[in-house]
Amino acid sequence: MLSGVDKTFSPADVARIFEMLFMSAGEGLVVVDHSGSMLMHNPRLHTMFGYDAGDLIGRPIELLMPDAARDRHQHHRDNYNKHPVRRSMGIGLELWGKRKDGTTFPVEVSLNHFEVDGVRYVMGLVTDVTLRRTAEDELHRTNQELERRVEERTLQLQAAERSVREALVKERELHALKSRFVAMASHEFRTPLSTIMSSTDLIARYVDGNERVDKHVTRIRGKVREMTSMLNEFLSLERIEQGLVNCQPTHFDIVHLGIELIEELRTLTGDGQTITYDHEGSDRNVTLDRQMLGNVIVNLMTNAVKYSPQGKPITMRTVIKDGRLRVTVHDQGIGVPEDDHQHLFERFFRGSNVTTIQGTGLGLNLVKRYLDIMQGGIGFSSVPGNTVFTVDLPQHLPVVEGPGHVPAQTTI
Repeated sequence: MLSGVDKTFSPADVARIFEMLFMSAGEGLVVVDHSGSMLMHNPRLHTMFGYDAGDLIGRPIELLMPDAARDRHQHHRDNYNKHPVRRSMGIGLELWGKRKDGTTFPVEVSLNHFEVDGVRYVMGLVTDVTLRRTAEDELHRTNQELERRVEERTLQLQAAERSVREALVKERELHALKSRFVAMASHEFRTPLSTIMSSTDLIARYVDGNERVDKHVTRIRGKVREMTSMLNEFLSLERIEQGLVNCQPTHFDIVHLGIELIEELRTLTGDGQTITYDHEGSDRNVTLDRQMLGNVIVNLMTNAVKYSPQGKPITMRTVIKDGRLRVTVHDQGIGVPEDDHQHLFERFFRGSNVTTIQGTGLGLNLVKRYLDIMQGGIGFSSVPGNTVFTVDLPQHLPVVEGPGHVPAQTTI
């Protein structure tokens, strides 16, 4: 039956069909007798091995094998003739064919046997697996390279992990050393600074009215305040990083706090500098950490005084609206260079235009940390002669009942 049409083929038709299939097969086909002589083959076979049509008829099948395999094949062929079965040849072995020009290439061979008029023949199907073997070899090399890279990367990661662990140990040691130093500095520096300030007050009292002495006393007081402020900044940063500073909201009047701070800050102003404070609206009650908010305001106002020329005003304004407290500090000082804006709140960062002015670079970083603790934020705009910092906070934070907290250090 062919293509749905009933038809019975004659033996001659069947012979022609099988001859056509044999001759047009895409793999090499060869028929040998019991002695291994090639009796017939298809074009693909002689082309595969580089021979012309007819060159192989009557020649031993060992002609198509590398020299080293020919002697062994005689023994294998005799065994197959004794126990003929349909199977692949050389199971578990790599088989190679030999071309007419002497070059070799990998092959796969399948064997089958049949009889004609009582005579046994063997037909072999030969496949050139060069491309497949090349792909397999390339895949093997790729896998080996990947394994090598994975092993190399694993070693790198292990080394990096060891380095990180060692660095963490050193960091903990340095942190402990820093904590001990800060604790020591808190005691060793504060005591002499307090003594200096007390002695200065006594000197001022004893020589009241002496302008020359008053001038030096004022300078000493200013320097002591600067050193105390620097010490407080370092101590505050250390306490925050240790998690010892917590928000402790209380109810208070923002205007009272503002007036109190402004009065203290006026002692820091230069010749002709003025500080003004204004509150907008009638709502003045807030629930925040009074000490933290005071430190934020003092830091911003101190910077405004420090970086403003003589005779220029500094203004602070507070307003409560829609459940938010907004504090603005405005000055007409040197401003913040545009390239420094993105780094302004980083620890120890100082603007490129203030390198000759004393400071630690911690003040605005502490401001940002205090505001983060109080769920607030800060923004600013600055050009020479016009700088505005704006603090935004919730008007009320929940009051936490319980044991007291470590207060933030005052900076005045």
